[in-house]
Amino acid sequence: MRTGWVLLGVLVMSAGAYADDGRYEALPLAGAEGSKGGGRALILDTREGHVWIWSENELITAPDGRRRYGAGFIYQGKLRPGTQPGEMIEQQGR
Repeated sequence: MRTGWVLLGVLVMSAGAYADDGRYEALPLAGAEGSKGGGRALILDTREGHVWIWSENELITAPDGRRRYGAGFIYQGKLRPGTQPGEMIEQQGR
């Protein structure tokens, strides 16, 4: 759990460094039905297009293989600009 808070602290400090130009934007997300609960947020890097989900109650696998719930970031990928509002952007293969 301490690792999650350290990562959150690093991201908050990084976001604070760019707060003047609004590089990082965070939007709260509602919890999924039947989930373990906890806060969730979508975090967008408005300069580079990277997206993360931060969850304070994410299922984490420790290096020793044990699983537990704790805070964590899940990288979602990188966005690209569309050409018009409402445009459907197909997922590209990796």
